[in-house]
Amino acid sequence: AFAPFGGFNPQMVRTLENSSENLRSLGRLDEPNRGLYRAQFDEVEELKQVYSEPELIKQRLLGSLRLYFGLGLGAVMLLSLAVATLLSRRIARTHARNIAELSRERDKVRYLQEMSSWQELAKMLAHEIKNPLTPIEVLVSSLSKSYLSKDQTGFLAQLTETQVMIGEEIRQLKATVNRFSEFARMPQVAPADVDLVGLIDQQLKVLAHHFPAVDFQFQPQPGFTATASLDATLFRQVLMNLVRNGVEANPNRRVRFVLSLEQSGELIELRIGNDGAAVPAAIVGRLFDPYISTNSGKDNMGLGLAIVKKIVLEHCGDIRHEECDGHPVFVIQLPRIKP
Repeated sequence: AFAPFGGFNPQMVRTLENSSENLRSLGRLDEPNRGLYRAQFDEVEELKQVYSEPELIKQRLLGSLRLYFGLGLGAVMLLSLAVATLLSRRIARTHARNIAELSRERDKVRYLQEMSSWQELAKMLAHEIKNPLTPIEVLVSSLSKSYLSKDQTGFLAQLTETQVMIGEEIRQLKATVNRFSEFARMPQVAPADVDLVGLIDQQLKVLAHHFPAVDFQFQPQPGFTATASLDATLFRQVLMNLVRNGVEANPNRRVRFVLSLEQSGELIELRIGNDGAAVPAAIVGRLFDPYISTNSGKDNMGLGLAIVKKIVLEHCGDIRHEECDGHPVFVIQLPRIKP
């Protein structure tokens, strides 16, 4: 009587849970078809309940069967079993169809995301390589014309000047390639238990040396202790990139940074704000994406905040951007180690 339920198992429940999460994601990504994904999500949730509690279903059916036998309603019992069989087949077909559809949509979303990332990388590389190549081309063309129109002394003077200028452009091109190479070779995290208060005090002294036009304020509450598992070297890079980002976003002025530490449940919350200009609304949602920057300088690749987020995530933490009184604040959350 219970053959349709013999295949119920935890693996199927996990599969249905993954289906629910995928449908949620698709609903957020594909706004026009959110209603369709919601209907499929409800079906999967109903199916998950069936697969999660097979013993309960068996008990209910056994109670019904006893009642049917007691009342002599054999025909009703057979009809119930037939309906249950048809229902299980319908659920199985619906589940298979939903899984296939989810797989197709997941592959489509992954492909589009990968293509978008590669397109951004190609656009960035093309831009950075084209910048030095254009003046080199102009210099070489000008040098060819000078060879025919100038005397030896004048030509040699221009040749020397051209060599210097081309050398500078080649140096800039090498620097660009090196920055991409450093981004690709980020070191592995080597964490150790660290007192955050002492570490931040120490790193702010180093940052003050690197950024003389920056004022730092960090006054933790008396007696406050915060221990976290951190790679001190990588954490220094996090602070360095956040400060550099604030300085580059506010050229030709002193910038004041305020840091604070708080405990939020099992997490330590480090807030780093500055009194500079707010992040433009057009890039707030993509602030931590690679190659996103408000600074158009040739030395800025838009990788600083992407590196920051990668390091924080690899420490099992999270980072977000907030705006307070028209100024940017970065909030870093890290797991707290209890004393």
